[in-house]
Amino acid sequence: MSEKDLAHVSSFVEAYDRVRSDERWGEDDLDLPFHAKRHLEIWSVRQRTFTAFRSYATGLPRGLALDIGAGNCWMTRHLDQWGFDAIAVDINTSDKDGLRAGQKFIDEGAVFLRVRSGMERLPFASGRIRLVATNASFHYAGDFRAALCEFERVLTPGGIIAIIDTPFYEKAMDGERMMAERVADFRKKYGISESLARRSSYLTYDKLRDLAEPLSLNVRIQDVWPGAARKYEELRGKIVGRHVAKFPLVLLEKS
Repeated sequence: MSEKDLAHVSSFVEAYDRVRSDERWGEDDLDLPFHAKRHLEIWSVRQRTFTAFRSYATGLPRGLALDIGAGNCWMTRHLDQWGFDAIAVDINTSDKDGLRAGQKFIDEGAVFLRVRSGMERLPFASGRIRLVATNASFHYAGDFRAALCEFERVLTPGGIIAIIDTPFYEKAMDGERMMAERVADFRKKYGISESLARRSSYLTYDKLRDLAEPLSLNVRIQDVWPGAARKYEELRGKIVGRHVAKFPLVLLEKS
């Protein structure tokens, strides 16, 4: 990353690390998604979306695969196990919850590269990547359109973008309610500004289609059973008029 890019993201990374450390993500909890030590309710949902993604990805032709927003690289090591030439991409290099934490998997025999980069400007040649996976990370893009344009640019014809564990809403008003609650919570707990708190956002299904259409990306949305507890929360939300996010497996294919 350039010095200008680093200066732009440094305040966000600092705030992100503060929240993640307080909530105890990463550190000794890296054997994911099936052997989580903490946040078990969240990982019970992510196990299901990961399983759906694995069923799809293992049937693809092999080649270069990017894990965008790789964090501690737990997904990257799976891409390597499935036979892809895997590259972890993130702006966070922390040894607890960022790219340096991925050394654990390399020491255990996994083979992948780690590259520090934002998702809106990828340091890869056009038309070379077979699979771009964003796992619990696409909603951190500062500019959804710019990020998706970059994903499309680096893909081979017929290449796939997989958006996993990003919150989706039918209506933007429900996403905005969630965002407002996060802003208030982060300001109270951590003194984090609204602009930084809003770096974690959401998508609507209509917004996704609007983004994909000019890029000639074919969209497939696969709903994933979230488990009984989450399903109950979804149904209860509909009754009281407070819709919660869904986490589908979204696949976009480059024509």
